[in-house]
Amino acid sequence: MDIQVDLAIVELLCSRLCHDMVGPVGAATNGIELLREVSAGQHDDIIDMTDTSARTAWRRLEFFRVAFGSAGGRAGWGTNELSSLAGNMLRDSKVRLDWQSPPSIAEIEGRGGKLLLNLVLLLTEAMPRGGELCVQLARHGDTITARLTGEGQNAALNPRVAATVQGQVPAGELDSRVILAHLAWLQSREAEAETVWTFDENRVAATVSIPQAVEATAAAAE
Repeated sequence: MDIQVDLAIVELLCSRLCHDMVGPVGAATNGIELLREVSAGQHDDIIDMTDTSARTAWRRLEFFRVAFGSAGGRAGWGTNELSSLAGNMLRDSKVRLDWQSPPSIAEIEGRGGKLLLNLVLLLTEAMPRGGELCVQLARHGDTITARLTGEGQNAALNPRVAATVQGQVPAGELDSRVILAHLAWLQSREAEAETVWTFDENRVAATVSIPQAVEATAAAAE
C-alpha cells in the first residue's frame, strides 16, 4: 500500500520538535562548557543545572516518542503509561496535572492515546502563567470519553491554533506554531474521535470521544 506523505508537514513537525529540544539540550551543553572553565568549588551548582537540563530533555523525548512517533504503533497505550508521560513532561512547568482514570480503563487503543498526549501539550501551552490541567477519563459503552480542562490566569487558546485544531486551516497555510494543532486534528480523524472545544475566560476545555473496538470493550468489562 502506498503511503502519501506531505513533506511540508513533516518538515514543520520536525522544526517544532527541534525547537522544543533546543533549550534543555543547549543548557546541558553550556553546563559542560562551564565545568571546563570554573574552579572546583563551583562545580556542584553547574552539575545540578546540567543534570536538570538533561533530565528535562530526556522527559521531552520520551513524551515526543509516543505522542508524535511510531512508538506503540496502532495498538494503543495503557492509561498509566500515558499519565506518567504527561506528568513527567509537566514536571518542570507551572502547570499542575490532575489525571483521573478509573481502573476499568486500562488502555486506550489506536491513536487515541497519542491524541490525548497532544491535547495535553496544546492545553499546557494555552496556560502561559500556569494553572491546573485536569484530565478525566470515563467509559460509556464502546466509547472512552476524555475531558481535558485547563484553568489558570490568562488561559486561552491562540485563535489560529483553535482554528487549526478544528480543521479550519488549509495545509498550505500551516507553520511550526500550529503544526501540533494540525496533527491533533489528523490524529482525531485517524482515531475516529469527536472533539468538542469550549473557551471561557481563563479556561480552555476539550471533550474527546474515542471509539474502542468491541473486543477491547468486552475485555475491560470482564
